[in-house]
Amino acid sequence: MPIPRRIIQTHRDPAIQQELRQGWRERHPGYEYLFFDDADCRRFIGQQLPALLPTYDKLPLPVQKADLFRYAAVYTLGGVYADVDTECMAALHDYVDLSQDQFVVGIEMTPADFREGLQRYVQQYCSPHQILQWTFCAPPRHPALGALIERINFLVTGQSAQTLAHCSHEPRFTLELTGPILFTQVVNEFLSDRQTQGRVTVLPRLVWGSWLDEHRRPELASQIRVRHLFQGSWKPAPIRAARIPRVNYRLDL
Repeated sequence: MPIPRRIIQTHRDPAIQQELRQGWRERHPGYEYLFFDDADCRRFIGQQLPALLPTYDKLPLPVQKADLFRYAAVYTLGGVYADVDTECMAALHDYVDLSQDQFVVGIEMTPADFREGLQRYVQQYCSPHQILQWTFCAPPRHPALGALIERINFLVTGQSAQTLAHCSHEPRFTLELTGPILFTQVVNEFLSDRQTQGRVTVLPRLVWGSWLDEHRRPELASQIRVRHLFQGSWKPAPIRAARIPRVNYRLDL
């Protein structure tokens, strides 16, 4: 099944990042553009994946809900998801074959690329590499996204609301519960199992995962297709600042 020409973005504030969002639309004439605020996200889950709504409601942090929504939206509709603090530098169809049935992801970080040492790396990222989830694309019902949703459902339903709220004070808990560490683990399972149905394509790090200082290097410009501006606010300030240098579960979907 091909990847639909559809852009999906979400944020609690419909007025945020208008210029960046317009950039995605301008680079993709003819694509459907969908924006969801918080109320829209919950309504979408309730209508499209009602069995998932109790899990969505149980998540204590908005960022965890946003993670689950992005997976659910692309799983249901297909298309490309992009954080609102990403800048589109090239049309997706210029470098991704949208006719192919594939889940396309990018590299966020590896120990070789991280500049603060291995000890800091393993505290912040998944080993031996971390897949980013501020931009990804897939056809509807890709099994990797289905497995990701099922994994979150399993992890959340197995814990009390009190435990989830308490543990969510630690940022790594969110990274492992709904965020890029869990995302990476599921992607790696599909990459390593040749019997798994569902193709996964991993783009080179610079395509979607360049750092802020790399955005200013002219010799890298031709390799960068999406710039992430790292303006998310869910992590405590010291953790956000550190980033800048830089089973078979069953849910009836």
